[in-house]
Amino acid sequence: MRIREPDYYKAFRCLAGACPHTCCAGWEVVVDPETAARYQALPGALGAELRAALIRDEDGDWCFQNRDGRCPFLDGEGLCRIHRRLGPEATSLTCREHPRFIEDYGPFREVTLSASCPAACALLLGSRDPLTFPTRETEEPEEPGDPWLEGLVPLRERMLAMLVRRSRPMEARLQALLDWAAAAQELLDRDLPEALADLPEPEEPRARLPRAEDLLALLETLEVLEPDWPEVLRAAASASPAEVPEPLQERVCVYFAFRYLLKAVNDGDLLSRARLCAAAVTVFSRLAAVCGAEEGLRRLSCEVEHSQPNLEALLDWCRGGMGLDCAFR
Repeated sequence: MRIREPDYYKAFRCLAGACPHTCCAGWEVVVDPETAARYQALPGALGAELRAALIRDEDGDWCFQNRDGRCPFLDGEGLCRIHRRLGPEATSLTCREHPRFIEDYGPFREVTLSASCPAACALLLGSRDPLTFPTRETEEPEEPGDPWLEGLVPLRERMLAMLVRRSRPMEARLQALLDWAAAAQELLDRDLPEALADLPEPEEPRARLPRAEDLLALLETLEVLEPDWPEVLRAAASASPAEVPEPLQERVCVYFAFRYLLKAVNDGDLLSRARLCAAAVTVFSRLAAVCGAEEGLRRLSCEVEHSQPNLEALLDWCRGGMGLDCAFR
């Protein structure tokens, strides 16, 4: 099977106890059924403690009941007691995979590192080179893919190549992304995905770019994961955009484009995901003005990418046209 990962993937190292924003606090830790069954059978004091901490959430999934917003197995040094006592393979699937987002498309798999993780975010914004996604081969057998991939994959590759074409300002590249996605959406709506691979980039602007004010107002209405997030949003709404270097804006856009555009294979909605990419870059500059580029992106990723209701609400907003003016902000 072919596996694609960002070019900084192998450089990633968990900060463990030194992490300023541990992934073991702020949200519930879901425990996969296989790991939960192992905990149910584990003898000794740790087994009893694990069973006492396991509860069912509103979706029926096993999870650990947090204490003061933290996983009960997070020790005073910011380390996992399960990991320390039983090894990393004894932790839940969520913990073993985080901060990885893994998407299986049948004949290939794509892996990204969530920008909500400080170490991953520092790697993403720690370079000004164009972001690439090398492919490696494994012995894992391939599975059949959705027929729409034949059109969507080459189209996304051409979009990614356009986004790193630095002869054009970033604003023009975002405009081109939305214009191209709008043209592609017309083909998808007509059930003509095979025409996507050769779809030319539109020469005339046709789509509107997002206003940071509109997106910040929307984000204020959504679920809050970090308590001071509303305060950050209000400060960003009144701040002038930070002068984030275009190569960093580009890397943020490519991160979101690689992560989300191909998901249109599931529902045929490419344009909303392209709008999501543009919106992320637009609001990123405002958040960077308040708390710096790395922290601004980390917060945005945390609040949007780790809350399915928030992500769905944002996509719905994009799907509805975002109530946009034509001006780029």
